[in-house]
Amino acid sequence: MRDAFARVSGRLPGGPDRRIGVSPGGRSGRDTGWSNYSEGVDDVRRDPRGTPATKRLNYTAYRLSRALNRAAENSALARGITQPQLLILQVLGEGMPLSNAQVARRTFVSSQAAHVVSEELLEAGLIEKVEHPTNRRVRLVKLSEKGWTELEACTEELREREERLSAELGAELGDSLNEVLDRAAVLLAGGYFGDKDAEAEAVSRRRRPERTRAKRKS
Repeated sequence: MRDAFARVSGRLPGGPDRRIGVSPGGRSGRDTGWSNYSEGVDDVRRDPRGTPATKRLNYTAYRLSRALNRAAENSALARGITQPQLLILQVLGEGMPLSNAQVARRTFVSSQAAHVVSEELLEAGLIEKVEHPTNRRVRLVKLSEKGWTELEACTEELREREERLSAELGAELGDSLNEVLDRAAVLLAGGYFGDKDAEAEAVSRRRRPERTRAKRKS
């Protein structure tokens, strides 16, 4: 899987050469595994304890996510749709009406945040409310016809970009990239492989950074 992520970090046409261990001029780096994505200065000495951030999946996945989401956001904004709105459209694009709680869970935000974005989509006519078949207290939302049209337009650009990435990676990696990422997300199950006790313990150990400046002023 790390090899797949490394290939994702490779050079794309028209962009700088960012192959692992290769400098902009094509010279192999002295430190195997270092990518010139992590810029350095030749005459500055590296601490021997240092390891490439790109060897950690959380960093590389975040880097990949930033690149994909930035491009997706540009495609959406060209149609007057924000990134949070696009995520809701994509989830509703599975064809199943969802409650606000379900929308929030599927788009990784709070219920309040999901409600705000859903209201924007309702006002724009991209989604519409429907009755729950068995529970009158629960309101569901689904894509409107306009929403389906806008989502398809955005999806077409996303699909073209994904196909180009797949071609650049080659059939062996490109055809399995989405499956590998999805499988990894399912296995991690929120980061702790479904172990709620381990997750709760980790949350209990969290600390907020001390605000040194605020303390000095007080």
